[in-house]
Amino acid sequence: MRPLLLALSVLQLFNGVLMLAAPPLWYSVIPGVTETGPFNSHFLRDIGLGFLSAGCALGMASWYAAIARPLVAVASVFLLGHALLHLAEMGLHGTGPAHAMRDITLIVVPALMPLAVFKRRTSHV
Repeated sequence: MRPLLLALSVLQLFNGVLMLAAPPLWYSVIPGVTETGPFNSHFLRDIGLGFLSAGCALGMASWYAAIARPLVAVASVFLLGHALLHLAEMGLHGTGPAHAMRDITLIVVPALMPLAVFKRRTSHV
């Protein structure tokens, strides 16, 4: 479980740091983002802080097995909320198969993966 949490932590941290440090670059290189509305540096940095927070919590969960579950729960508030927002928008506004696959692969699946911690019977990650 530790390698999964650590890998997810690195993914979230990288995304958050890029959003905070270089919002125009993030906006231009992430597939489909330009289709969601005009560039807004403040908004991207706000979201970057969410990814940074989730990444920190997942990283800590990978090292501190005794408190992994509460840390994953904290990270999941943002990650699952973000994933549910994307799913809701797909349902409300429709989407093509390529866009749906992208969002499910890059947003929904990584948001669900940390929840594997809750399937473990012991607190050892």
